[in-house]
Amino acid sequence: MNIILENNIQKSTAPERPVASHHSRQQRVRFVLLVVLGLNVAVAGAKIGMGLAIGSLAMSADGFHSLLDGASNIVALIALAVASRPPDPNHPYGHHRFETLTSLGIASFMMLALFGILQGAWSRLQSGGAPDVTSLSFAVMGATLAVNVFVTLWERRAGRQLNSSLLIADSRHTLTDIFVSLSVIGSLIAVWIGLNWADLVVSVIIAGAIGWGAWSIVRDASLSLSDVAVRKSREIEQAVLTVPGVMGTHNIRSRGAEGRVWIDLHIQVDPAMSVDQAHDIASNVARRVEDDFSRPADVTVHIEPADERHLRTERGYDPEHESR
Repeated sequence: MNIILENNIQKSTAPERPVASHHSRQQRVRFVLLVVLGLNVAVAGAKIGMGLAIGSLAMSADGFHSLLDGASNIVALIALAVASRPPDPNHPYGHHRFETLTSLGIASFMMLALFGILQGAWSRLQSGGAPDVTSLSFAVMGATLAVNVFVTLWERRAGRQLNSSLLIADSRHTLTDIFVSLSVIGSLIAVWIGLNWADLVVSVIIAGAIGWGAWSIVRDASLSLSDVAVRKSREIEQAVLTVPGVMGTHNIRSRGAEGRVWIDLHIQVDPAMSVDQAHDIASNVARRVEDDFSRPADVTVHIEPADERHLRTERGYDPEHESR
């Protein structure tokens, strides 16, 4: 009969590493989203106000696009509250999937922005109007562009540090603001020198960038929701076999996303071992896998007795010699 030993990596005694605890991680992700929400609202107000003042449809549309960013931040905060709930009878593995589902919602906001940009470009082509460009309009766009760059870099860095698919997806969304702002600045310059067609060309390029960003989010979320392996079994096997006492490993499976990884594997040990000895080996395997992933992980280690072939050949082990 096999012995099944479950190890929760987050509660292991492994050395500290740069992955925050679950509660601390949720608090930091929430803080980042709240700051980004405030900046998005401020940027949106500046763009819409200046756009209305000079009659720039592009600036006004860019401002409403920033409001979409704020809306996605609110959705993300709501989803974060749900995803941080502990496991319950209906969700024994927790609610982490809701974070991935929310990233799909952000992709939907990006598609709405894409539609708005293309619609605005078509309207400009039909109307042929142009805004009254002033130096103040360039100053506002430059300042909001600097804010967007800061938000994108900061949010992406925080997402990687906290292993948050939500922050990484939202940083990609914010990245589209940079391209949109550049397209608006380009259109203002074009109007300044009389090249009104340049705005349409840049708008098409921006639409392609937004479409690619949305596709990347959908692709990553789909891979996570379909339980695609997050690491090759051979790589996990190599890490497990470095643990003393492990004579073999098989049935290695992994799934998850940036925020959480689940790993299930079987190890073979000396059948003459005590339960305590096997437990220690399994705990070392769990810690070794954690070292290999450097992220929160739930590892289930199934212990099996090694067969005669492993006892005689694995690492030169000879049971007859050991019994003497």
